[in-house]
Amino acid sequence: MALGNKKNVIVGAASIYIGPSGIDKPATSGTTSYRTTLDADADWRNVGYTQDGFEVSNDPSWGEVEVDQLLDSVRIFKDGMSFSASTTFAEATLENLLVAWGQAESTLTSTADEKELEITGGDLGEAPLERGLIAIGNATEVTGSNKYGERTYHLYRVLSVESTSTSVARADASTIPVTFRALPADNGRYGVLRDRMNVA
Repeated sequence: MALGNKKNVIVGAASIYIGPSGIDKPATSGTTSYRTTLDADADWRNVGYTQDGFEVSNDPSWGEVEVDQLLDSVRIFKDGMSFSASTTFAEATLENLLVAWGQAESTLTSTADEKELEITGGDLGEAPLERGLIAIGNATEVTGSNKYGERTYHLYRVLSVESTSTSVARADASTIPVTFRALPADNGRYGVLRDRMNVA
């Protein structure tokens, strides 16, 4: 009796890209890796090295209908939903800080020799800044080969919503832990996951 399939065990890190909010994204091209496609698109930026992996969290909440005749609920129903993604940026650049702090690109100015990031609190009534997020990692192993497929997570609308800190320490690298709250697009979906098994 077969116990399982080792080719379905997935390991490996993900590359994370930040780009425009919305359902649109660059199209895949033949067997070209999606990393190559995004690297060539000026609207999407690779955040660089990360630590502690990339984690998505699906968090539904449920209501219950209790009745007098039973000691338990007779029915449960979904009454709430949230979806989030988290990672730690290992490259503590000003570009990554402004993403973690939910600030606009206009708050970062740069010359050949200097970059400056304004620390802004926002304005009363200001809408939060949404971005798109794409993470590319390994899918399951391709049958008859020794390589993994490519799994892409595209979250249409994300906001950095939790407290974020970075530090300078004698014995530790400066990192930026970040959690993104995903919001559904007008089609009611948070995003899409896609496995491609024909990547060269």
